[in-house]
Amino acid sequence: MSLIWWILPAISGVIGLMLLFAGFGKLASLKPLSGGSRLIFGVGFFGLALVVAFAGLNLQTYKRLKLERDAAHIRFDAVAGQPVTFEATLQIWPEEKPRPPYILHGDEFSIGAQVIKFKPLANMLGYDSVYRFDYLEGRFADRYSTKEVSKAEATGIKLYVNPGFDVRRLAAEQGARFGLEDAQFGSAVYMPMGDGYEFDVSITQDALVVRPTEATRLLMQRAAYPGYQPGVESPK
Repeated sequence: MSLIWWILPAISGVIGLMLLFAGFGKLASLKPLSGGSRLIFGVGFFGLALVVAFAGLNLQTYKRLKLERDAAHIRFDAVAGQPVTFEATLQIWPEEKPRPPYILHGDEFSIGAQVIKFKPLANMLGYDSVYRFDYLEGRFADRYSTKEVSKAEATGIKLYVNPGFDVRRLAAEQGARFGLEDAQFGSAVYMPMGDGYEFDVSITQDALVVRPTEATRLLMQRAAYPGYQPGVESPK
């Protein structure tokens, strides 16, 4: 929370307090007019302090509940001579270097994570959602039929190994113990794979979010609408 939301209410409160004391002093000196005016201004400054503090608290609450943190970046490059096969380069933050490339098959990818969500009050107090990436996979968008239940194949990689000290498990245990935990669940997102496509994955207080980079968004539009040129109107 910015210091301005503490400084302004503090200044207004101090001024209001000084005016109130001055007003009571004037009233004690049998000067009702000047004493009353000081009391009115003092109450006004106190009210201003409360309004500013309340506005700051609301902004802080919104900021905490809508917090979004960078979690990963993914790039796909087509493998020459192999249709619908891509080399996936994954950078998981805060790891310093990208992981070794993975070879995935399909026309879309999915990345999933295990998430611990805390209650809104805990978010406001500084507790952010805890997550651990689970898998990255390539698959086909039309892998299932609407007529009957069928099997589908996917290529993927597990993204974590069991650590000796599991921060996620500790957060789950302590969050549940103190009544701060809201839910534990799996969260997954998926998008198309394509040559040169790049995506940013972030984590909110509730789930994963994936967005294409601006260059990828244009590539996806051109793939969906051949001949598409941004900012150019089609002839009528």
